[in-house]
Amino acid sequence: MINGAIPCMASPQQINLTPSEEGLVTSGITLGAALGALMAGKLADRYGRKRLLIALSVIFFSGTLFCLLAPNAILMIIFRFLLGLVVGWASVIVPAYLAEIATASTRGRLVAQNQLMITGGQLLSFTVNALLGSLFPHVGNIWRYMIAFGMIPSVMLFLGMWHVPESPRWLAMKGQRTAALRVLAPLR
Repeated sequence: MINGAIPCMASPQQINLTPSEEGLVTSGITLGAALGALMAGKLADRYGRKRLLIALSVIFFSGTLFCLLAPNAILMIIFRFLLGLVVGWASVIVPAYLAEIATASTRGRLVAQNQLMITGGQLLSFTVNALLGSLFPHVGNIWRYMIAFGMIPSVMLFLGMWHVPESPRWLAMKGQRTAALRVLAPLR
């Protein structure tokens, strides 16, 4: 979403980003994702995959909202970095969760579908930005609308996670073997 928003956001009438600030706003999420990926395993092992993914959806929604409302470059950079942490956590936890609930025969397909959804989401983001930028070129703060569309996936993740079980592997790891078997029965 940032690729379409940056040119509008950088204008003097908006946040008035310098080239260095543009680079930090753009790359802040990547740095956060790299650090978040390093921390994800310990968090998922401690709190559980499902619970953590629900929390991540809330943090992602909030972080995107704060980016949407950011009045200056410093806050935008901070919130983009925090969003990066969440992206890093999700990039580790989602494939692990999918692998842990899937049968051997469906595991590869589910992980591949996850990657396809990520790529499809990026394409959709580019498309939405292009449409908003070309349909509303006169709206100075159109970049805020572009960023707002980033809240939709977090809402979908939040709602979707309430309909899936906790990872049976995590339950077994925590000594909850009966609960793990209850989860595994319909899955296997």
